[in-house]
Amino acid sequence: MSENNDLVKVWKNNHKIHSYEVDFKSCATLTILCQFMQEAAWNHAENLGVGFSHLLDKNLIWVLSRQTTKINSFPKWGETITIHTWPSGKDRLFCYRDFKILDEQDNVIGIATTTWFVVDIKKRKPQRTDSYIQLETSDDVEKVFSSFPTKIETLYSIDQTKFIQINFSDLDVNEHVNNVKYIEYILYSFPFEFVKTHKLTLFEINYLSEALYNDEIDVRSEKKGDMAYLHSLMRNNDNTELCRAKTYWEKDS
Repeated sequence: MSENNDLVKVWKNNHKIHSYEVDFKSCATLTILCQFMQEAAWNHAENLGVGFSHLLDKNLIWVLSRQTTKINSFPKWGETITIHTWPSGKDRLFCYRDFKILDEQDNVIGIATTTWFVVDIKKRKPQRTDSYIQLETSDDVEKVFSSFPTKIETLYSIDQTKFIQINFSDLDVNEHVNNVKYIEYILYSFPFEFVKTHKLTLFEINYLSEALYNDEIDVRSEKKGDMAYLHSLMRNNDNTELCRAKTYWEKDS
């Protein structure tokens, strides 16, 4: 833990929505909002002394394991939003971090909860939280959901499949596919006619394995109800499941 006396309890980042961050409906995309949240988390972790720069000195990196995001209203082009984020708990292996997205009138238009762990780069092994973080969260810390992200069930039947080949533009600084790209692959697997007439309301994802440059991936989807879908990303050459996700939609007014 850093000895900095200016540690921030709740980190806040402001973002204006630009033309290159919106979709054909002039709304910020979920992937952009997730990038904003990750940037806020990155900045806050640095402030708390457990950021990328601090862990890398110990051959450690943060890994995002699970995320649940609920969007009530997607911000539009030209609007400014504020991301609030704070640590919401930890146990022996995982650290938890929650988020709120506020509009210009300070209305909450989105919430998210995330699960993280730390891996030793050389040994490729998860580390106990008490080995790298001494930050304590009180029992009454705010949690945006009643529970942390849960395990998503296995996909057993396939209603549609979309093929993806990984390009270098999909990679992060660790040369793994950026976790936001998984979300993008899933959302882009839907037919355009469906996306034009529906709005995403809830997105759940479990990250299971790493995807690398030139991997060939199938995005498999199964309809679970009128407005719910189960998804699985599979690497073709070794049949490794990379992630599971659930999406929930409603008719766009």
